[in-house]
Amino acid sequence: MRNKLLGIIGGMGVQATTRFCQIVTDLQNVTTEQEYLEMLVYNKTSTPNRTAYILGESGESPLPSLLYAARALEAAGATCIVMPCVTAHYFYDEIAAAIGIPFLNMLEETAAFVSREGFSKVGLFATSGTVQGGFFQKAFAHVEVDVVLPDDTQQAALMKIIYDLKPGGEVLPNILDEFAASLRGKGANAIVLGCTELSLLPTGHGYVDAMQVLAKAAVEKCSL
Repeated sequence: MRNKLLGIIGGMGVQATTRFCQIVTDLQNVTTEQEYLEMLVYNKTSTPNRTAYILGESGESPLPSLLYAARALEAAGATCIVMPCVTAHYFYDEIAAAIGIPFLNMLEETAAFVSREGFSKVGLFATSGTVQGGFFQKAFAHVEVDVVLPDDTQQAALMKIIYDLKPGGEVLPNILDEFAASLRGKGANAIVLGCTELSLLPTGHGYVDAMQVLAKAAVEKCSL
């Protein structure tokens, strides 16, 4: 019987968190339901808008809400924590310092995966908060991977797609392909889906899904 409990700081957004849990479930090779990894999800939907705070459009910091969720999961017995929201990783260091259990870093896991796959330059699809904050680019710089970003018009369109997906809205299934082709034209070897809402869209070859990478790392961590 497993003795590890995966804590998930979720609700950013709810659809993405549900998708993350499904990926974690699908990654496990079990024969009985008792073998599945135990998960405890805190859908902290009241967490203030991360992008608005990072861009200076809101003075309401998401950090207190995220700290509350992390500490609650630790107190409830979680032995490892993940946060399937890229933009919220702006506060990763503060959250990690406030708890005494492992906290997987989605950015570092994705950068390490990209490096292992041999990609030297990637396109990044993410929220404007993530792009402007520069913290995902920093993670790639640590593994010597260059990053290509969408132009302002494309970034605005990506933000609309992301916010349309959050409440469960529908967008055209191949809507990212045109943007991806543009970044590949600038030398990107792969396109990183650096926002968990984008994981809700079907994508083909040439994409790296940060949420898929995090889910695999979580399963491996909790199986040790």
